[in-house]
Amino acid sequence: MLRRFGDGILILLVLIGAAAWMFGRVQDRAELQLPSRPADTFIVPEAETTNEEEQKGPLLPAPSPYDDQSMVEAQRAGPWSSGTGFAIGDNGTWLTARHVALGCERLGVVNSQDQELVAASLAYVSKRADVAILRTQGGPEPLALDLDENDLQIGAMGFHIGFPQGQPGEVVSRLIGRELMITEGAWRGRENTLAWAEVSRSKGLRGTLGGLSGGPAFDSKGNVIGITIAESLRRGRIITTSSDSIVQALKDARLSPKGDAIAPLRSDDIARVANRVRRDLKVVQIVCLPPE
Repeated sequence: MLRRFGDGILILLVLIGAAAWMFGRVQDRAELQLPSRPADTFIVPEAETTNEEEQKGPLLPAPSPYDDQSMVEAQRAGPWSSGTGFAIGDNGTWLTARHVALGCERLGVVNSQDQELVAASLAYVSKRADVAILRTQGGPEPLALDLDENDLQIGAMGFHIGFPQGQPGEVVSRLIGRELMITEGAWRGRENTLAWAEVSRSKGLRGTLGGLSGGPAFDSKGNVIGITIAESLRRGRIITTSSDSIVQALKDARLSPKGDAIAPLRSDDIARVANRVRRDLKVVQIVCLPPE
């Protein structure tokens, strides 16, 4: 079982859940101004009813100097900020985004089964990518990772599960291609990422996807292929890590995670599967708590 700490803290989380923002929102290189609050009129098209596999295109090309570029303003995690994480080891090992955890003195994993918080520690932070690894005392069975991009096709479906705006939610997307993310602010870096176009999202979810950062991006087979790390509201895009960022992090941390695919995923059935993996604590909310 996961070790608990801090009774009653979730009452405060309810109050701040709606204000959870994704740290490191993507900006176009030529446009550095972003709205100060979520765009209430942003509407994502309804889920497509055509055969999802038929819309796949050519294989994803290798990273190139001609890839699109985007800029992100990195900020360190602060009290009551939140994100998402997912299990990669039954001993209490979790993957998340660097900006969800870095700078936080007290990290907590929300145990949604009994609405308690579990103490977590920062075990690893990537020096070049938006990837971090957390530890807790015990955890669920891990998710399966598929970090081979050789057979990934443009137009492939992506399924992002987590806690956008501090609430359970999910987004369906299609792969556009590669993108070079240039990070400034709390740290600087250049990272190869994957860009996805939104297709649909949870009913009632409007505006920012803040809080989805650190969550798993699945392929249609139910394997994790990346970590959701940023968004571009204006362009309707989601950014995930490329597989090489996760591979390097696991190598640095000397981890070889093995898990099972959650299930074949479809856009018209994602909510049911997402609720199950959150209930099984394979996908959890990560919270930065105030110092004691």
